[in-house]
Amino acid sequence: MTGFIGNYCHGNQPSHSIPYTYYFIGKQEKAQCVLDSIMNRFYDMGAEKLAYAGMDDAGEMSAWYVFNAIGLYTYSPADPEYMVSVPLFDKVEFTLGDNTTFTIRKEGNGKKITQIRYDKEPVQGWFVTHDQLKKGKELTITTAK
Repeated sequence: MTGFIGNYCHGNQPSHSIPYTYYFIGKQEKAQCVLDSIMNRFYDMGAEKLAYAGMDDAGEMSAWYVFNAIGLYTYSPADPEYMVSVPLFDKVEFTLGDNTTFTIRKEGNGKKITQIRYDKEPVQGWFVTHDQLKKGKELTITTAK
């Protein structure tokens, strides 16, 4: 139950950002293939499909899955921004502590992100800020095969 992919060990939380390094060499779709593989292979283990590879120290393993399932990831814990990935769902809505609703919408069924829009405006790069989430609005992630 360690979750090895080559030398990458998903059960070792400090390495969780490694699949995202593909983003920085222009291969976001390769990162997505690895992320999808991790979510499919290491989060439904055991007879009841409730176990995962590694310890859920302070909920970090669970949080990793939830963030990736909705299409965001806290790449650097020191920066108030989220890296955008391809969500599992076509639409995700969540309510923040002040009752502001933020929506993430996926268009397309591919692994390659072709456009990211926040409040209908194109986002440059792969990140959205925490301040943008706090404003509510909508994040749209368009994908292609």
